[in-house]
Amino acid sequence: MIALRFGVADLANTRFVISPLDHLLAGSARSGVHQGNGSRSERWWRDVRRHVPDRARRFLDVVNASPIGVPDFMVADLDSVRRQLNDELDALLSVSQQAVEENVAMFGSGNELPTALARLRDDGARGLREVSDGAWALFRSCLASDWPDIRRALEADIAVRARTAARSGIGAMLNTLHPKAVWRDEGVLECTLGELEGSFDLGGRGLELRPNYFVQRSISLLAEPGRQSLLLHPLGAPTAEPPSRAPIADGLAAALGPARARVLRTIAGSSCSTTELAQRLGITPPSASAHAAALRAAGLITTRRQGKQVRHALSEVGHDLLLDNPVAARAG
Repeated sequence: MIALRFGVADLANTRFVISPLDHLLAGSARSGVHQGNGSRSERWWRDVRRHVPDRARRFLDVVNASPIGVPDFMVADLDSVRRQLNDELDALLSVSQQAVEENVAMFGSGNELPTALARLRDDGARGLREVSDGAWALFRSCLASDWPDIRRALEADIAVRARTAARSGIGAMLNTLHPKAVWRDEGVLECTLGELEGSFDLGGRGLELRPNYFVQRSISLLAEPGRQSLLLHPLGAPTAEPPSRAPIADGLAAALGPARARVLRTIAGSSCSTTELAQRLGITPPSASAHAAALRAAGLITTRRQGKQVRHALSEVGHDLLLDNPVAARAG
C-alpha cells in the first residue's frame, strides 16, 4: 500500500485532467503484456487494429516493451487541464537525454533491457520524434473519431465527482475513485498497488486525477519528486451521483460573493465587453467594470482591448474554479 499524504495546499491543488495521450497508452497496452485494462480497451483495439498505420509501430513497441508499464517521461507533465495531444507530444519531445536514460535504466540493463527501450535510449532525439510521430499517427487513424464521445463521458464523470467534492469535501470525493484508493481522515489517501509499500508527501503540489475511459479494473499511480503526482482511475458507475436533490451550497458564491460569482459565470458563457456584461446582468456599466476589475486582479478572467472596447474572457484559473464548483445551474 502506498500512502499519499495531503497538506492543505495539496487539497487546494488537486485537480482533474483529461489526457488524450493517456488514452493512447491505455488503449494500446495489450493484455498479455500489461494487466488487461478492461473490456473497453480490448473491444476498441479489436475494432481499430486493422487501421493501425505502420508509422505507429515505434510507439506501440515502446508501450508494450515491458509488463511493468512505460517510462515516466511518456506521461505528460503540463500545467493545463484542457490538454490537446499536440501539447502532450511537444512535452515528450522536450524530454532531455539524461531523463530518458534515467527512466529507461529502471527497466533493466544489458540483455535484460527490452529492445524497444534500449533503442529509444540510444536513438536520442530522433527516437523521441519517431515515438511522438507514431502516437500522432495512431490517434489520427484510430482514436480521433471516438475522442469527442470519450471526452464527453470523461467530463460527465468529472462533473459528478466535483459535485461530491462540493457537497462533502475533497476527501469524500477521493474515496469514490476506486475500491483500491481509500481516504483516511488524517489526510492520507491509501492506494493498494500490488505489493508496493511506502509513503509519499505530495509537497504542496497536489494530485492530478486522470479519469480514463479504457481503464476499468485498477488504478495507476505516478508519484515522484519534482512533478505533480498523478492517479489514473476508471470512470465511475453511471449511478455514481447520489439520488438526493437536497439544496447544494454554492462554494463559488461563498468564496467570491454571490454578485461576483454570477459575473464570473456570465463571462464563462462567452466573452463580452463591459457594456454587454452589464446588459446580461441587468446592472450598470460602472458596477460591471468594478466586478470585472476584481475578478481580473484575482486572475480569474483576462481583459483585452479590441478597438474602443475591452473584452473579458475566462482565464484558465477561472475555468478550473468553475470546474470545481459546477453547481451554478441549481444555485439560483
